[in-house]
Amino acid sequence: MRKNERSQECEPTMTGADLLIAAVVVLVAGAGVSALVARNRVVSGYVAFLSALVAGVWVTQLSFAVLASGPVHSASPVFSIPYLNTALTFEIDELGAIFLLLTALSAVCSTLYSIRYMLNYEEYSLARYYPMLLLFFASIFALLSVHNLFFFVVFWEIMTLTSYALVVFEKRDAEVRRSAVIYFVVSQAAVVLMIVAVVILYLHTPTRSFAIGDFKQALATLLMVQPWLAHVCIGLFMVAAATKAGILPFGFWLPYAHPAAPSPFSAVMSGCMVKMGVYRCLLVLAVMMPLSDATAVWGILVALFGTGSIIVGTFTALQQSDTKRLLAFSTIGQMGYIWLAIGVGAALLATHPELAALALIAALFHMVNHSAFKSLLFFNAGSALYRTGTRDMDKAGGLMRIMPATTATAVIAFLAISGVPGFSGFASKWLIFESSLLAGFHMPLMIFLGIIAIFVSAVTLAALLKFVGLVFLGNLRVEESVERRDVPWSMAIPQGVFAAFCVLFGIVPLLPLKYLYRTVSTALGTGDGLDFNALFGDSVLNISLSTPQGGTVGAWGPVMVLAAFAGCLLLAYLISRTGGSKMRDVPVWLCGEEHPLEEVAYPVHSFLLSFNRYFRWLYPSAGMPKPPRSK
Repeated sequence: MRKNERSQECEPTMTGADLLIAAVVVLVAGAGVSALVARNRVVSGYVAFLSALVAGVWVTQLSFAVLASGPVHSASPVFSIPYLNTALTFEIDELGAIFLLLTALSAVCSTLYSIRYMLNYEEYSLARYYPMLLLFFASIFALLSVHNLFFFVVFWEIMTLTSYALVVFEKRDAEVRRSAVIYFVVSQAAVVLMIVAVVILYLHTPTRSFAIGDFKQALATLLMVQPWLAHVCIGLFMVAAATKAGILPFGFWLPYAHPAAPSPFSAVMSGCMVKMGVYRCLLVLAVMMPLSDATAVWGILVALFGTGSIIVGTFTALQQSDTKRLLAFSTIGQMGYIWLAIGVGAALLATHPELAALALIAALFHMVNHSAFKSLLFFNAGSALYRTGTRDMDKAGGLMRIMPATTATAVIAFLAISGVPGFSGFASKWLIFESSLLAGFHMPLMIFLGIIAIFVSAVTLAALLKFVGLVFLGNLRVEESVERRDVPWSMAIPQGVFAAFCVLFGIVPLLPLKYLYRTVSTALGTGDGLDFNALFGDSVLNISLSTPQGGTVGAWGPVMVLAAFAGCLLLAYLISRTGGSKMRDVPVWLCGEEHPLEEVAYPVHSFLLSFNRYFRWLYPSAGMPKPPRSK
């Protein structure tokens, strides 16, 4: 008995929402300390990393506890505002837990990557970087944990302002200032739209409360008595969400902000920040809106905007010669896939909840995978920039000869984002395609949108093949002054972590799907009564996709496919070795004489000659990009 009492006394006192509050406090304290020691650039970086690591561990512990046992909330309000009848109370549910996990991983990896990368910015004080980065993550942790729209808007605005400070970090560059102003104006406009919607619904709540539950009741009432005003509020919320998520035409700021920001924060923006738009969209469509015909209408609109972003974002990425600008347009395209799946799910919520659950699980799964492979690709682009000093794919290439580890992770990210079987991107895209096609039996439009998404996936492969092929593969093309070695370990480890997730979630997709299924069935209240094994099968490694009405509709065995690929590669290698021929490097010979490699090298836009010939009406200036900055 005494032993049990002693063990209880030794248990940690921080549980539930206390872990979140402690994580936010650590990040805020780390921001202050990193600013004080900013003169020592390395020490400031390690302070930021340790703060993010401690906060990330606590948030991860909290998130898995929520996913295992259900929502948690703070015992009492942190503080209250009596005049507005509102109080700051933290409440973490399964949906917030998924986004918290993504943010925690992004915080730890980006701060670690920054320690050496940011040493390149000798002319800028890091007191403007690490404190803003830590406050940025603290604001996201907070906004994901409040179910009060007043404080949600407050933390959203803090996130926007700190992200603007990071985008404009290189403030002496005129192009950076211009890009930052575009980002600031667009972001603030989205915040204003969200505030207008919040004020309208607040005035129609029976208790004058900012709680999401009361807003849902107000929205349901407005849909009955003033449907036009209800749709105005929904539209304002959705435009704000689409703007943050990078959905066109509202997300046009992305190709400006990504190249302007330091590469570690570019990875954070694409892997973490744009996901807040997804979170906002899910809150509106699946939590705040009552099930009705309006849900289906807005689901169709979301799916259409998502498909448009898939097309324009991916095809425009093909035209880019700047690595980070290419990846920014690619982010627009990939976010379109998530938006398409959310739209399919919302359109079927009221009539076919089991198909809606499948579509929303697919959306969350692709969001998780996108956070991994797109963060990794921005780290890869940052590593190439760190070593060569340029983002122009025509000026540096063949880096695998001096950066083999970075090249290996870049190839993994390329295979994942392109949807190559056996990697994470294929599994989530396959679920998106399946849910779209199945939804087409009830809404024929969804079949058309799903087919478009399948086609554009091949274009994604072409766009990212250009990035990986020119920057990392082929003959080495760098200045003589470039060091012939890979990036430091603090930059290599984050790339390895994200590459591991790209492989792991491709081989064992059911590992994340179990948590995402719980999130959709509980936090979003979709697919109640639908058993996980009945939907995805009971195998550990294989997916056997089934629906209550149609039986088995698809199957996927990643291990068998990877084994077949490995066997084919081994066979090709054995055949090449059987002949006994040797490889040799020779000078380039053309028209009877030798030429330097730079005179006959395949330029980046030569990949698109046939495409541009047929789509000149769409890209009249294709092949004439503005030269990128050196940093």
